[in-house]
Amino acid sequence: MSLSPAAMPGRRPPPADLTAVTAAIDGSDLAGALGWAVNGFVQSDPALRPIVAAHLSAAGRAALTDLSTMCVGDAILAYGSTHSTAWTTDGSSVSDIIGEEPALQAFLDDQRIGTTAPASPVRLATGVSDDLVPHAQARRLAVDWCDEGANVTYVPVVLPDAGRALLNHLEPLITDQGDAVAWLTARLSGVPAVSDCWTMPAQP
Repeated sequence: MSLSPAAMPGRRPPPADLTAVTAAIDGSDLAGALGWAVNGFVQSDPALRPIVAAHLSAAGRAALTDLSTMCVGDAILAYGSTHSTAWTTDGSSVSDIIGEEPALQAFLDDQRIGTTAPASPVRLATGVSDDLVPHAQARRLAVDWCDEGANVTYVPVVLPDAGRALLNHLEPLITDQGDAVAWLTARLSGVPAVSDCWTMPAQP
């Protein structure tokens, strides 16, 4: 049996809509991920490079160079709570620029997960209070896949708001780890996955 990578336990909630995720992480503990994202955009499509370069200030260029060699911990320490408005020539945010540049918006739209159903069973877990990889766009992915006939196990992890975005993002991963491993073990043991798409209207 093959499994979609999104089904693997230990993976983070799916960043299905990069436009939504980009807006959510700006100014957060994971603001450094904006640098990784922008670096990835121009690496994937060099035609975006001059568009991005036209909006970046010297501070922005330095930040992207810096972040290109940083791990998560380093990025949190060096760029946590940074707002992308500090990286642009006119004080616009990265999200503002994406909204103003059709080529950037089209690129991100093309990256959206959910337009094609996975051919194998998938388990999609999302923290209901997660506002870094926003819950709403993760749930939308489950709905999109269900609408396309995929075999989806949707798991909304409901926890109290921890009062900090990074904790709201990480705690569901820890809480759900055992159930995720059990789901994968059952699939590898030949137990068929049973889709719960029919429950989606009642799910958070």
